[in-house]
Amino acid sequence: MKNFRISGLVDDKYRIKINLLAISPDHAIKVFKQKYPKADDIYVIQNLFKKS
Repeated sequence: MKNFRISGLVDDKYRIKINLLAISPDHAIKVFKQKYPKADDIYVIQNLFKKS
């Protein structure tokens, strides 16, 4: 499992960013939707420039 940073707009007011453990980015978005069913504009924030 990998750690994904997910961002979503909840109730058209609040931008929530949380870390989730998931198998894939699609799975992480599904888990976010289950946790916040009224969320819109959900996407994965990737650390493209982070050194390993």
